[in-house]
Amino acid sequence: MQAQPQETSSVTLAAGTRLGNYQVVRLIGEGGMGAVYEGIHLAIGKKVAIKVMSPDLVADPDARARFLREAQLTSRVRHPHAVDVTDVGSEAGQTFLVMELLEGEDLASFIQWRGALPLEQAADVMLAVAAAVAAAHDEGIIHRDLKPHNIFLSQTRDGVIVPKVVDFGISKGALDPHPGVVEPPPVMVPAVKTTVGLMGSPGYLAPEQIERPQTASAASDQYQLGLILYQCVTGHAPFGIDDDVTKIFGDILGGKRTPAGELRAGLPEGFQRIIDRTTSRDPAARFPSVRAMGKALLPFATPKAALTLARSFDDGEVSAVIPALPARRPRALALWIGAAVAVLAAVTAIAWALPWR
Repeated sequence: MQAQPQETSSVTLAAGTRLGNYQVVRLIGEGGMGAVYEGIHLAIGKKVAIKVMSPDLVADPDARARFLREAQLTSRVRHPHAVDVTDVGSEAGQTFLVMELLEGEDLASFIQWRGALPLEQAADVMLAVAAAVAAAHDEGIIHRDLKPHNIFLSQTRDGVIVPKVVDFGISKGALDPHPGVVEPPPVMVPAVKTTVGLMGSPGYLAPEQIERPQTASAASDQYQLGLILYQCVTGHAPFGIDDDVTKIFGDILGGKRTPAGELRAGLPEGFQRIIDRTTSRDPAARFPSVRAMGKALLPFATPKAALTLARSFDDGEVSAVIPALPARRPRALALWIGAAVAVLAAVTAIAWALPWR
């Protein structure tokens, strides 16, 4: 994976530095927990991303536990749209984890230069993300810090964009390092940074995360997905990321944001309802699950994405969703049916014309 270049106190490792079975190639980016490097597996020559913990934090047992927990939890989310963590280790005082190396950019950067996304593209990206988050929830893992910066748009060699959920560093799950121990109060900082104790980014926190941080749940992740969906279709962050944290929290708790439909002309009412429901003030008023949210979003995606990801949101009624998708293109469907009928008629005629003995 790659990371946003950010200010950090970590000491940059020189190219050629050896970390266990890996060798550092170049610095990719830095953050509050450390730095991310492009590396190579010395035995097989495979390129990887190496996330090295900041030397300032290695001596902190809680910080180190959180860092290692990221590897433990992320490795449990085996999904094509979640970053794959393959190894973890310690070498010469350096604690590191190894991930797949992704080429591309994060969703925040993409929206910044692209602006509001076409509805189908927004739906395709968020369906992939929702599928990965649902897989995490199946493992009992809550991400807690979903935001455009933590969605990486990996690009394959043939140009296909593959969304990946990254940074499970503050997730909570069955593998929390200190079961039963209350975590320290959250430290809130600007969305572009991370730090020890951070339980989310101010502009993307669910109301319950602000009021009772320890109660973050799958519904909290769903709220954050709703905010990201809002940003995809409007091109604007739902809450001012440059505002004072107190104001941001007040706006979140009061539901004070411009309706997506006012920023995106022609936004379908059904799309607006999905955004509004996922970002309901009351967690109980949201969709029953991220999987249910994804199912509601399927009709707005491209046919290819809908058919590919439909099973990720299967609740026993997917068959009722798929036939409805072509209805958005009635002429194409009619032509397809007409062609099928013509072929069937031709085959029947040929069969009758054949001599039977």
